[in-house]
Amino acid sequence: MTRRFIEAFLLLAGIAGVGLWGWSRWHESQSQQEDSQAFDDTQARPGPEPIVIPNNGVVGRIRIPRLHLSAMVRQGTGAQTLDVSVGHIPGTAFPGQPGNVAVAAHRDTSFRGLRDIRRGDSVEFETTHGTYFYTVDKTEIVRPQDVWVLKAAAYPELTMVTCYPFDYIGSAPNRFIVKARQVVQPKAAPAVKTVSFKPLGYVDPVKRPMKVPFEVAANHSRQLAPGISIGLTAADAAGQRVDGWMWVMPDRRTIWLRGQGAQDPVVFYGQEDGRRRELVITSVSSHAARGYLLVN
Repeated sequence: MTRRFIEAFLLLAGIAGVGLWGWSRWHESQSQQEDSQAFDDTQARPGPEPIVIPNNGVVGRIRIPRLHLSAMVRQGTGAQTLDVSVGHIPGTAFPGQPGNVAVAAHRDTSFRGLRDIRRGDSVEFETTHGTYFYTVDKTEIVRPQDVWVLKAAAYPELTMVTCYPFDYIGSAPNRFIVKARQVVQPKAAPAVKTVSFKPLGYVDPVKRPMKVPFEVAANHSRQLAPGISIGLTAADAAGQRVDGWMWVMPDRRTIWLRGQGAQDPVVFYGQEDGRRRELVITSVSSHAARGYLLVN
């Protein structure tokens, strides 16, 4: 009698567990569909950009095309949010702002596909004010208390966080981190390739030297040309020197500007076209620097 009771109890417990799991997956799917529809409606009828996104409010949609991963992102990391979506970690940047955009999700729901992510994968973060593109730079495994992974870097980036190991039963002991750098929007390839013949002595205007003047404020960044951005972390007006960085695509290179003096050119070459590029800081104030980018 006791054996039959235990067998019946375990059977009912198993059925209840499967039912609870099925309901949670259905609830997640329904919430994702509702958020996606509401977000698309907002995209079709854009309104003023909210200054503050309320807790559990929709931030946007994140996609990783190679993994066929697409998930809505809400504000916050509470259970109510993470049970049905990816959560934007409060206190970190939003897409389009300088700094580190950090999001988190469960390893067995929205971020289950991260187990197959790899360096070079493309990530898209769509919001009501634009779509931002990132390229995966690295992955790492850290402890839950290693919150330094959320700190802002010298360039705009996206950090995705989930629990690790992926197949761990219970509360996983570590965190799986994906770091991705923001890049310029990839250009679509032309549908038809055309061939033209140029007369003798013709000079292609694209190959002519191009001089791009700029001004960038301290602790800010800006794009100088497609695939070339500059960021300034410190400006020394007295010494006419700056600290900062340059991010070059599609080379995926960081050129550090440490104690870079005015009128001291930084020369580099594009890996794809081999064209010479020259960055010159012409003047430095206490809060900004001016200069130009020359592409030969």
